[in-house]
Amino acid sequence: MYRSVQALGHKGFLIIEDWLNKVFSPRFNPMYYLGAIAFLFTWIVFISGLYLMFIYSISVEKAYDSLQDLNWFNQLMRSLHRYASDGAMIALLVHLIREYFNDRYRRWRWVAWVTGVALILIYWGLGVTGYWMVWDQRGQLIARLSAEFLDFIPIWGEPLTRAFISNETVTNILFIGVIFVHLAVPTIALFLLWQHVIRISRPVINPPRELAIVLTILLVVLCFAYPATSVGRADMNVFAARFGIDWWYLVLYPFLASYPAWGAWAFVIAGTGILTALPWFIRPENPGKGEVVLSKCVGCELCFKDCPYEAIMMQRRTDGLQYKEEAVVVEKKCASCGLCVGACDFHAIELPDLTEEMIYKEIKNLMSFDSKGEPRILNVACGYGVDMKRLIDPDTKALKEMPNVKVLMLPCVAMLQPAMIEIAMKSGADGVFASGCQAKDCHFREGDNFIEGRLLNARPPVLRKKAVDPARVRAGWFSAIHARAFFEDLRKFADDIKEDKKEVKVSVHRYIRERMTVPGIILLAIPAAIALVFSDYPYSFYSQKDSMLMFSFKHSGKHIAEEKKLTDEELMKLPPHMRVRSAKAGKRYPVYAEVEIDGKKVISNSYTAGGLKAEGSAYAYEKIIVMPGMHKVKIKMSDTDSRDQFDYAYEQELEFKPSHQICIDFSSATNSFFIRN
Repeated sequence: MYRSVQALGHKGFLIIEDWLNKVFSPRFNPMYYLGAIAFLFTWIVFISGLYLMFIYSISVEKAYDSLQDLNWFNQLMRSLHRYASDGAMIALLVHLIREYFNDRYRRWRWVAWVTGVALILIYWGLGVTGYWMVWDQRGQLIARLSAEFLDFIPIWGEPLTRAFISNETVTNILFIGVIFVHLAVPTIALFLLWQHVIRISRPVINPPRELAIVLTILLVVLCFAYPATSVGRADMNVFAARFGIDWWYLVLYPFLASYPAWGAWAFVIAGTGILTALPWFIRPENPGKGEVVLSKCVGCELCFKDCPYEAIMMQRRTDGLQYKEEAVVVEKKCASCGLCVGACDFHAIELPDLTEEMIYKEIKNLMSFDSKGEPRILNVACGYGVDMKRLIDPDTKALKEMPNVKVLMLPCVAMLQPAMIEIAMKSGADGVFASGCQAKDCHFREGDNFIEGRLLNARPPVLRKKAVDPARVRAGWFSAIHARAFFEDLRKFADDIKEDKKEVKVSVHRYIRERMTVPGIILLAIPAAIALVFSDYPYSFYSQKDSMLMFSFKHSGKHIAEEKKLTDEELMKLPPHMRVRSAKAGKRYPVYAEVEIDGKKVISNSYTAGGLKAEGSAYAYEKIIVMPGMHKVKIKMSDTDSRDQFDYAYEQELEFKPSHQICIDFSSATNSFFIRN
């Protein structure tokens, strides 16, 4: 089931990418540059954020006003900061999903996967604090729901929610804390971005220039057409019922508003845990890692330069030969792709499960057959390209539709050496056809570029023209859905061999055009429009006709009497400071409170004393939805957890207005309830 779902998702992405290739060509297909696009938007966010620091006021009173009535350039920078953040998140999410369905997240890729999951969480945190800093009604709701979410972990002393019960409880210290998080966390993000690509040679962190220019222009147009705006000034006495939220960052908040905090924590922890553990879930058997034949290694560095995952390093010779360096395989990073085998012209590195000797023997066996007048062709196929399992006769290892074509399977077609092609020709092959992954989407990142360069004599090791006629060698790039195109190119190659045609290019590209087109630009505008819609799509957190009663207090219950009390004589023998502690220290009673509205009990709860030994204050934070109008509110509270005798009481008829709240708190100084402004 797991594999079936993954295969179905993989096929879906291939179909989409194939269609996009016809518009963009693989050179500019945005699906192949999702990580680089996320980098592009991240840099835009970083630069615009630095600029916004100089116009933003770190103050409860001035934060909202500092982002209003901006000139055109300041407004552009604010909009760039917001929409580029959305673009980065969209690129990250699609990149994560695509890499999962393409099965590019396990074994040697686990570091990139885990850091990618961490980056998405950090970007979400940055987005939440960014909307909080605007301090409009949306930021107000985000702050309150975030505090409720964080208060589930009892590590804050006084609950964070107490800071958002009224306007007078919201302080500048809170804003300084949020600003610190918003500015400090990007440092962690930069570290994770570095870790994300640290195991990759020549990481692609910038999309092609033309694609980057088009994306930036579309972003600027979006900023001018729909500039980022605030919802309305924050007022803790008002709770906005309906407004647009950025679903790319705030998708968890409707859940927080409707369900208990423990449910959100369970969802976040379970989701993060499952995503993080995926690389170790249903792991296939590890293939043999590359091994260096030291007696043949001349320290030429070709394998070191071609390894796509920095799994090969050079070190000083250890065997006393005249060469300065030798290659060493770092097993933990090795992908067993065989690119190093194809790069070595001295046969000094090989895969133990698929040695050169085994490959030579296999080629000779494959080519020893009667082709019945058809050209004998050796198809060197990539294990991640066209699905060969259903195309090959398992007994003869020939294609069912073309019995004159025998198939040699390699982990990556770039493992193919010119020497292997020579062996095939000497063994009776009339041609060699290399079929790799889709161009620009090699499973091992760079295999298509490497084998193409070698076959075109542009990258060592090269074909020896005296030993191999270049017209008898051809390459094509196909994904798992390109079986028909694979056979078309293969039959054309067989026909060219029959007619003895001289092919100038040994490389076959299915899409030749490599330039940005108007249809491509229009197509890129579609995800931009989708991003815009869901960056401010309305959601109703409450009914616009509702009002709210907030009941919150900080109060210490009375001390619980100790079982064994000290006599007056025993107490007087103790030092003065110990007498007070002995008389008053110890656990406190929970504080019990009841709230009635129009004679109907809506709250009946005990609030446990805080502290490790229950010696601190008890805290309450309750929200009750109330219909607008006049309501009689009655509150009774006991600081000895008594349900029968109450120490404090409050009774008042209050007017509740639509989309407004009334907060009732308790003053320990006056021992009375009061309404906060």
